[in-house]
Amino acid sequence: MPRFDLFTSVHKAIRAMIYEAGGRLQTVDFADERATVTATGDLIPVLSMLRDHHDVEERFVFPEVRPFDAELIDDLQAEHRVIETLLAIAGDAVVAADAAGPADRPEAGAELNRRFNELVAVYLKHLAREEVTILPVTWEHFADAQLGAIQGAIMGSMQPDLLLQWLRWMFRGLNRWELVGLLAGAKANMPEPALEAITELGAASMKPAAWQVVREQAGL
Repeated sequence: MPRFDLFTSVHKAIRAMIYEAGGRLQTVDFADERATVTATGDLIPVLSMLRDHHDVEERFVFPEVRPFDAELIDDLQAEHRVIETLLAIAGDAVVAADAAGPADRPEAGAELNRRFNELVAVYLKHLAREEVTILPVTWEHFADAQLGAIQGAIMGSMQPDLLLQWLRWMFRGLNRWELVGLLAGAKANMPEPALEAITELGAASMKPAAWQVVREQAGL
């Protein structure tokens, strides 16, 4: 039976977010002011959610794991500091693209693409490292009920709008059986209004045929 996994679902959501954002960004015509404003506006929440993920790990996960492997946590936190610098650089590039005049906007857009790609290269490597290092530590030292309690604390700390944003990307990034498990868990543990909001989000985020299969298999 699969163990409770604190990382894979949210990491898949992040990858889906990054892949979509990168694909949009690299096709933007930055000579077009309206297209530039749309592109930078779309990128701002992506950068914010990447920061949020680091904050959640450092508040809720790393302190629990540190007693069992302090060296690993120190290394991962050092990587977080590097990524925070790259997030700030990418954020500055967003501001510069927004502020650029017509003659400078194409180069500002190219610079934004470079800085975002630099961030993504490091971020994706970091996610992969967490999955092969810290995830096994959680399985060695914590029961599934304890890991579920950590995830519950994380979800309970989030504003409803932010939680729905994460779920939206999970609907786009997870496979069928992962989504069935997610929805079955929501059905078992969430009040009816919250479950209704999640099912509406699923219907809006997925293709109708795929959503029907997931919904039926989750018993909704």
